[in-house]
Order: sequence, then C-alpha cells, then structure tokens
Amino acid sequence: MKVTCNINTTKRCAFCKYWYDPANSAIEPDNPARGYWKLNTDVKAKCIKTNCTRCSDNSACNDYVCKLPR
Repeated sequence: MKVTCNINTTKRCAFCKYWYDPANSAIEPDNPARGYWKLNTDVKAKCIKTNCTRCSDNSACNDYVCKLPR
C-alpha cells in the first residue's frame, strides 16, 4: 500500500539514512518541493544502526536521520 508522507513532519524508516535500501525502492517523489513523498508500506529492510529488519513505515526509533534533502 502506498501512502503520502511529508518528510518535514514524519520519521519513517524508509526516509532514514540508516535504513538499508540503496535503490530507494520504497519511496518515490510526489511533490518533493513541498516535502511530500509516496511511501510503499509493504517493504522491509535492515537498519544498519540497530542491525534489525524493519518495515518501511516504522516510526518508533530515536536514531532517525532523514536521508533526503529538505
């Protein structure tokens, strides 16, 4: 399922630089000038900070650092 998120207000794993997805397969631009991106919630990948597999829409992390320019 795809949802639209604002990267200025959300902290989802798919937008974090520690979530290992080199191809950025879980995200795609919707309106990046305003900070809106589409997120595929069905994708899982490993977090290189915690060494755990996480869902792309997980938002319960204190180590979040956005990998996209704001």
